[in-house]
Amino acid sequence: KRKLDIFFETEEKIMAKQVQEKILIEILSDPAAGTPEDKLRLFLIHYICTPMMTQTELDQYLTILREVNCACLDAITYIKRWKSINNMNVDTQERDGGTTTMGMFSNLVNKASKFAMDGVKNLVVKQYKLPVTKIVDSLMENRSSPETDGYRYFDPTLRSADTVSSARYRQGFNDAIVFMIGGGNYIEYQNLQEYLQDYAKTRSATTTKRIIYGCTEIVNASQFVEQLTKLGQ
Repeated sequence: KRKLDIFFETEEKIMAKQVQEKILIEILSDPAAGTPEDKLRLFLIHYICTPMMTQTELDQYLTILREVNCACLDAITYIKRWKSINNMNVDTQERDGGTTTMGMFSNLVNKASKFAMDGVKNLVVKQYKLPVTKIVDSLMENRSSPETDGYRYFDPTLRSADTVSSARYRQGFNDAIVFMIGGGNYIEYQNLQEYLQDYAKTRSATTTKRIIYGCTEIVNASQFVEQLTKLGQ
């Protein structure tokens, strides 16, 4: 009754940049398609995946969402603010070549935004690694990657900084604790478990990896929209 197959297909087309705006508007306007919350989540994915959206275009979508009784529109306000921060061009270098505090913040936001975008793009594609799984894989295998090169490596048995640096890319890890400061979800947990299963299939039986996943709270889709709404108020 909710036509979830249409929503699923449209989400994939949005993330592949293959959806036409006319089709999206028709789905959002169709009273028989999904619930108001389904439509709000669909638009949020479209909004996040659209690099530039004018205020006129945004107002058009807001009007449509109001007409189909979508609540929690403050969630869109927060995403708008988040996109604005993400798009800021901040000078990250001081005259002496150092990094400014604002530059560090901008770099952090840009990385977090990239992970969020990757997470949205992979959310409905089960066979792909989610951002957290890619990070864990790089750290446990001690592979150099842009996402993890800035991570700190601490080993109390090593004293020299050079020794620590060389050890980091020589030794792997079989155990990891992944803890999300903020909302976690079962999709990330499942993706990490699938990563372990795939790893076990390609390695010897004597090599086993173990990952513990934790978070401050588990949220479902509705609760996540509620959190975005509170942030936008």
